[in-house]
Amino acid sequence: MHTHRATPLPAVLAYPMHGQTKFTTEGYRTRDAHLVEWLGRLTGDRGGVAVVSRPEPAVLAVGASWRGGRPGRRRLGGPPGVAAGTRPIETTTWRLPDPRDRRRWWVRSADAYPGLTHAWRDVPAVVWNPFTALALPHANPFVTGRTTVLDLLDDWTVHHAFAGIRSDVERAYAAAFASACQVTANAEGTVELARRFGRDDVVLLPNGCDPERFDSTSAATGPLTVGYVGKIGRRLDLGGIVACAEAEPDVRFVFAGPVLDREYHRPLASVPNVTLLGDVHYDDVPALLRTFDVGWVPHRVGSGERAGGRGGGGEVGGDIIKTYEYRAAGLPVLTTPVDGCDRRGLDEVAVLPIDRHAERIGDWHRSGPRVARRPATIPREATWRLKAETVLGALAPATVARNPR
Repeated sequence: MHTHRATPLPAVLAYPMHGQTKFTTEGYRTRDAHLVEWLGRLTGDRGGVAVVSRPEPAVLAVGASWRGGRPGRRRLGGPPGVAAGTRPIETTTWRLPDPRDRRRWWVRSADAYPGLTHAWRDVPAVVWNPFTALALPHANPFVTGRTTVLDLLDDWTVHHAFAGIRSDVERAYAAAFASACQVTANAEGTVELARRFGRDDVVLLPNGCDPERFDSTSAATGPLTVGYVGKIGRRLDLGGIVACAEAEPDVRFVFAGPVLDREYHRPLASVPNVTLLGDVHYDDVPALLRTFDVGWVPHRVGSGERAGGRGGGGEVGGDIIKTYEYRAAGLPVLTTPVDGCDRRGLDEVAVLPIDRHAERIGDWHRSGPRVARRPATIPREATWRLKAETVLGALAPATVARNPR
């Protein structure tokens, strides 16, 4: 039994979907990462945030150290790549994942979470990984009597990546929903998820951005450029993307992000006016957005088999962060009618079915050579700071008042 004995007392415990290694190697770009970053800023003067990562196989940790990787950006008050005001708690285990079913690691890793010292028993926790609700009692954030907020990312019950462990996902959600003091959800789909498990008190808290990170000054050159930043896989409408790019051969389509589903790589790479940049560290995204003319969200609409295609895919109940970031960078946005995309208080967001995207892009191209920037005023309600303050208020109502910065 491993018990973490770090001091001093943190103000908040955070259980992200993955953990610190992902934050460091990719940048703080996901919802849980943004909120951890801001929670650290808001509580850093009184203990900050202890980030309890998902346990990982020791053999993988050794392999990552051997291969090396991109160093994180150094931040004041912490090791390289670690957000100020946060402290990583990373755990390895000698258990091995099943190479035939990698997703089962979510289940197997749950009871390898570290126990926390008794002195931390009352420290409130915000949880993104529902499998922590299946951890052993000494390591389970939901069973010590502390205040807990369960903040929902995607709906894993409809996510194609978790199809093989769906019964375990349901079991984890049931335990987490039954014990969480408060539930917050990033979109209408995850609100419905919470309600299916009896949490009618769920609070809708959509995603957002940090407007100050982005520059709306264009650095675009060459052909009109339609850009996408994010994971490349079954949430995207592959057929619609290829058809759109082929219909507008003089427009450049740029994709920045990891290809999660290998069947997407060859069709995209074979289109002459499509550029695959690979994964881009979040620190480099603002400069990349300056090179785009249009921010694109070519997502498949609907979930599971309703979204079409082999193996399901499409919407997974979550809100789309990139839309906020595109607008903070002054880009007009073209999106498919993903649930909730027209209810986020953002202007210059064109919502059209995928088979009409080529027409709209063609209109921009013929009016070119560039698409003018459309600077946005991002409402405070759509900032990560406001989201973090809301979570802190749920964890301890006096917290925000004590941190007026």
